[in-house]
Amino acid sequence: MPENVRLAERVPIGSFYRANLEAVEDVRSRTFIALWLPAFLLVIAGIGVWESLAWHDNALKDAQHYQRLAANVLTVEEGRATDAQWHDLRMARAQIMDMRENAGGHFLSPYEKALAFNPTLIDALNAMLQGRTDHIGQVEAIFSFAAAHYRAQASDDLRYGQGLLLGGAVALFFAFLYAWLGILRPIGRQSRERALALARAGEFNEDVINTARVVILVVDTEQRIVLANHHCQSLLQWPRAQLLGQSLLTTLVAAGDRPAMAALLADSDPDRILEIPAYTASGGTRVMAWSATAVRDVSGRELLQVAMGVDVTERAQAQVALQGALQQAQMLSDRLRDEAQQAAALHAVYLGHQIISLPGLSGLATSITSSEVGGDYFDSYATAHVAVALLGDVSGHGLAAGSIVAVAKAAVNQLREQGIGCPKKILHHLNGAILGTAQGLRLMTMVCAAVDFRRGILQVANAGHQFPYLQWPDGCWELLDIGGLPLGQEASAAVAVKEWEIPLGSRLLLISDGWVEEISPLGEPFGYERLEAALTQLGEANDEALRDGLFRILRAYCGREDFEDDMTIMVLRHDERLPDLPPMADKEVRDIVRIAQSFYQQTSEKLAPRLSRQHLILFAEEDWQALLPRMARDGLRRVLVSQDSFLQMLGWDRLLTAHQEIDDELSVWMNAAAPIQLPLTQSTDKDGILAATSVWLQEAQAPAIWIDTLTLMADELVENALYAAPRDARGEALYAKGVPRILGEQETAHLRMARRDNLFALQMMDSWGTLTPAVFLQRLTAYVEGDGLLPGIGGGGLYLLWRLADYLQIRVVPGRESRLTVFVNLDRLPTDDRYPSFQFLYHNDIHEWSHEHA
Repeated sequence: MPENVRLAERVPIGSFYRANLEAVEDVRSRTFIALWLPAFLLVIAGIGVWESLAWHDNALKDAQHYQRLAANVLTVEEGRATDAQWHDLRMARAQIMDMRENAGGHFLSPYEKALAFNPTLIDALNAMLQGRTDHIGQVEAIFSFAAAHYRAQASDDLRYGQGLLLGGAVALFFAFLYAWLGILRPIGRQSRERALALARAGEFNEDVINTARVVILVVDTEQRIVLANHHCQSLLQWPRAQLLGQSLLTTLVAAGDRPAMAALLADSDPDRILEIPAYTASGGTRVMAWSATAVRDVSGRELLQVAMGVDVTERAQAQVALQGALQQAQMLSDRLRDEAQQAAALHAVYLGHQIISLPGLSGLATSITSSEVGGDYFDSYATAHVAVALLGDVSGHGLAAGSIVAVAKAAVNQLREQGIGCPKKILHHLNGAILGTAQGLRLMTMVCAAVDFRRGILQVANAGHQFPYLQWPDGCWELLDIGGLPLGQEASAAVAVKEWEIPLGSRLLLISDGWVEEISPLGEPFGYERLEAALTQLGEANDEALRDGLFRILRAYCGREDFEDDMTIMVLRHDERLPDLPPMADKEVRDIVRIAQSFYQQTSEKLAPRLSRQHLILFAEEDWQALLPRMARDGLRRVLVSQDSFLQMLGWDRLLTAHQEIDDELSVWMNAAAPIQLPLTQSTDKDGILAATSVWLQEAQAPAIWIDTLTLMADELVENALYAAPRDARGEALYAKGVPRILGEQETAHLRMARRDNLFALQMMDSWGTLTPAVFLQRLTAYVEGDGLLPGIGGGGLYLLWRLADYLQIRVVPGRESRLTVFVNLDRLPTDDRYPSFQFLYHNDIHEWSHEHA
């Protein structure tokens, strides 16, 4: 209270002092503008020039890249291309396909989009990489044009940077001129004048600053401000003249905080402190810890109220920052956990099939990871002559190890596509891929086994991995002692290969190092001796029992259910000898394999995996739909009801050879020179298309009973093209059903119709190509088994179209085109009491070796 009285007594003198201090603050602010305006312009100009140079550099790199690709194409045309140039062209195709899919959502310029969706470039480049040179000139021309485009863009970027540099220099010159003439010189003059006034009030200045380092506001009984100390003015930046006579609550306190501030003033309890923000003159806020006390006369009547505030903004900001940091840490933890789960799911995708069914080799594989993302990798595939099995182990665990597994998976996919089955070549290829990626920071051990299923020859190559075991038909186990350096260590590492002639019934065991290194509670490793004892004990067990028994014995020895290292096992049995198979690269059409319904029902064995599903046809009788679950398992996707007269009307020759690619079914099958075609450009086109469909059916004199049904079918086809077909690389729908949308530049969709006598065809064409045979068969199976209406099960529209049709045909070129065609017989009533024929024709770019690989 004495402090408040002393301050009130000095108000007349303090008015002069504060006026001078306001002038000093004005000088400071103007000096700040004079110095920072040129600096700001300099930063802006520098950023612009730097960005222009960066764009120029990137454009030059792109120009050099496409010029190099054009030169590579010329060397291919001249027949002197090197492996590195072929690799460069394949990488260019992969880059263009990545831009086309753009799963990461990166920004693509209009030119890059046009390049990625240039069908001429894609087709010609694919043809060139497959060895055909008939369109090689188109590829070279497009790449040369791209190089010229980016060179021109680089020149434009350089000119832009030069112009920005010149403009920035001119702006800086005038900014410095204005700062000197308009700000700094007047400031110097005013500073000298005000320095004299401040010197006269120096004693008072020191007294106030030293005794009142809190905000002090004195208000009358109506809460109007009658006094504001200097600290209040300097902290909140309010000139004294703008505060005196104004309401404290409406001037400095937000509307939501006014009741609390009014209650604090009314209580006048100095021990009560509330944190309430106060407005600054610039519209900002400072968090203040307020207390209030009353000034009374001798009778106790309240004369004034004194509000004192301490600035606690930094503490409040620190608390907010701490809370934000905690929330960010939690979000980061959740994100890392989510990313680890996604990485673990992706790692599971990288692994090969757990049930192995290859020519001459069958069995199982199991991997248990010790962390979210494991470092073990197994895979298997077949070439024309051998069945290959691989098991590898990356040093370490986690995301880094998972990335090396991804590299190995990509390399193995290349080997599979190229039909390479020699273990030595396989490990050489993998060694180069891992060394080029990890640069020696990560190694991978791997054992590769290849069985020649024509002659029964086993070849094994080992790159620093655990030795495999071979069980002979008499039950004896043999350790296959063959070693080598891990992958990714040396570029020229030698790979040793050993051969064994194995009879039918031989069994091969591949394991990761965790099987012998896992320790007991006493710290002793499981070791080879205990492993071999367990193998002898389980020697007569089948593959599943052998695997489960080994895990049971190891868990009992370790005394726990989980493991400290990744645990992977592959049990492989050589159980058949096969004649030579046609090479996988052979693109000629195979003879149709006809399967009778009676034969398919009698046998319970799976269809041979090496038979292309594109050439298998099930000739069905009536009530064949009970076979759908098994067809989904076997991948059997072409079924024709042999006694169906409607198929005779369509033409059996066309149906049997439907797997051969054709550009327009309606023109060929329906003898329609120009089928009706209704383009779909946006979701609002749907009503117009359905109305046009109904009008055309009436004009075509379609039976009235069919018009509503066919319009309903058209509705389902349009909905499918708008919302079901557009999917990302993970198979997730891009658009929610019913959301208004406009088709993209490269996206096309057309509803087409044609009629031949009493045959009517309705077709939807789109440019997505996302539907797969497995999804189609699973959807039909779910509805046939009564599970179609369960939550999460889609495909009701497909099921409806199939049941209402007389014949359903789906043709898909993955990632390029889908054509769903419904054929109906207008002479019958539109009912869904039959299970008609259907054919799903899937034109994959990779040769279909098995249903699993398709």
